[in-house]
Amino acid sequence: FLQWHQLILLCSLWILSRGIVGGVIVFFLSITFASWGIQEYLTGRKEKNAASVNGAQITAREYEDAVAKQHQRYQSIFGANMPTDAAFEHKMKQQVLDQLVAQRVMNQTVEAENYRIPNKLLAEKVHGLEYFQSEGKFSNASFQQILRSQNLSSAEFEKLYRRELMVAQLHDGISKSIVVSGKTVEIYEQLQQQTRNVNYVLFNASKELPGITLTADDVQNYFTQNQSRYQYPEQASISYLELTADDVQAATKFDEADLHHRYDEYLASLGGRTERKARHLLIKLDAAASAETKEQAKKKIADIQQQLKSGKSFAALATQYSDDTLSAKQGGDLGWIAKGMTDPAFESALSALSVKGAMSDIVQTGFGYHLIQLDDIKAPKADSFEAKKAELVKAAQQTENDNLFYDKSEQLATLVYENDQTLQVAADALGLKIQNTGLFTRTGGPGVATNEAVRKAAFSDAVLKDGRNSEAIELAKNHILVLRVNQHQPVKPMQLEEVKPFVESALKTDKARQKIMAVGLQALADANAGKTLEVIAKEHNAELIKLGIIQRKQTTSDARIVQTAFSMAKPLANNPAYDTVETQNGIALIAVLDVASATATAKPEDIQAAASLIESDLGEQEMAAMLNYLKSESDIVLGKDPL
Repeated sequence: FLQWHQLILLCSLWILSRGIVGGVIVFFLSITFASWGIQEYLTGRKEKNAASVNGAQITAREYEDAVAKQHQRYQSIFGANMPTDAAFEHKMKQQVLDQLVAQRVMNQTVEAENYRIPNKLLAEKVHGLEYFQSEGKFSNASFQQILRSQNLSSAEFEKLYRRELMVAQLHDGISKSIVVSGKTVEIYEQLQQQTRNVNYVLFNASKELPGITLTADDVQNYFTQNQSRYQYPEQASISYLELTADDVQAATKFDEADLHHRYDEYLASLGGRTERKARHLLIKLDAAASAETKEQAKKKIADIQQQLKSGKSFAALATQYSDDTLSAKQGGDLGWIAKGMTDPAFESALSALSVKGAMSDIVQTGFGYHLIQLDDIKAPKADSFEAKKAELVKAAQQTENDNLFYDKSEQLATLVYENDQTLQVAADALGLKIQNTGLFTRTGGPGVATNEAVRKAAFSDAVLKDGRNSEAIELAKNHILVLRVNQHQPVKPMQLEEVKPFVESALKTDKARQKIMAVGLQALADANAGKTLEVIAKEHNAELIKLGIIQRKQTTSDARIVQTAFSMAKPLANNPAYDTVETQNGIALIAVLDVASATATAKPEDIQAAASLIESDLGEQEMAAMLNYLKSESDIVLGKDPL
């Protein structure tokens, strides 16, 4: 089971193994694609800030969303081994806040230094993001769908992503300036290829357990010294109000005129759902291009247009001339395009084409000059009014229900805020029943307490310490909850009688481990005095394990033993080198019998890989130093109790 400090280290290494740039971009996307729900408009309280960097605020909401995403990433990596203690939680939150501060510092630096990302490069990078790909290539449909689901326009996303690429420029400018000498790489590769002949004796603490006896004073003293291990966790129970879709049912009748109006809207929407299969040929042009460059691009696209008019294949010319490298490989094919998926000028020109094979005039967008060919049209078939009527009634009713739920939600949020010492006022006004839970902890509980957001709100300072009502918590669509603490039980020490078997077991394990450590250290002295491992293993009824010839990358043995073996000095003459290392179950006496350098010349690809690894590691160190300097020069103010 991993301790929290080990977990933080492993997670940090996992992120760093993908590079700072990869980590920054993944972190940015996880924040950008965080969900926004009903709580955005349910609370009337002023947004608090987690921190500020040179006056730029990091809001509490942004920080909380980032913490939730980080928690999800750790959970996906470590599953059931992820600890839930307060120390780990604090460390994780500190890591998230540090990342957010670093992000702000880097963003401000690249903007102050006038870093720029050309439109062409931005488009290539966006097309390469796997989030927006389908069947191995960029999909306009996926791109627009994801942005719509996150309430982001294309312009907003491009602005955010452009900034991240600017940060990557700064990173690359520093990290890729590192040059490693050939001698350094040679020494590194020799060390990696070195082998060692290793044997060890394993002294297992469990063998000492039967001989361990305990007195009453031993148990009492151990329990007193380790009281923090034996405590009932902090608990709370809550009273709460729930507002669900079932509580809000608008009693509305719809006449034929209303339904016909909705049917007309349905018919109109079909036009917007018409899809066109198209090809395009692009001559790219940067917005800041000179007049001469623009004229050259326009002449080039006009010459291609004349070739098309003379009968040449659109697909062939797109493959030959188009600057959209992704579609050019498919003869300019863009696939099926629906309304809202492309630049307005492009969409307007494509929508004007109604005959298969028709070609547009020259179209200018922010990417450059286009020629468009219509390959096919796919229009949805309209249902009759009678066939659609039941669905129209259901949709109209749902709209009314949603509107009413929104009104009731706002009313609930306002009432619990204005009367934040009781739920009764809101319950009476909305006809809701105050419900209660049993006690639960910060990490789990029954009923609504299974929801992490509910537990987090219950143990928040505003609710727990100040005795106020919580803000409205969105549990699902059209399902919110507000709460207040009903009962609070702080951490409470257990009595020895309650946990005596566990205390005795832990104490015996500690004593057995101490005893076996002494045995291991005596064995080390015996080995250095001339005893062989075979003799030592026999004297202590311990296990002798002959690893034989191993390399640093050995994975079939205990990593601590391999690491220690390769950190030991070389044996002198025919005398093995000895050392000990603690293992999970005891202690190991290690003997290094021989050290052999690499006999084969390293392959060029191995040398190159080693050089890249060293340069990457040194580059990350330089980047970390740069970031620390930038932070030291910045005015960073943490909010009140951000963690």
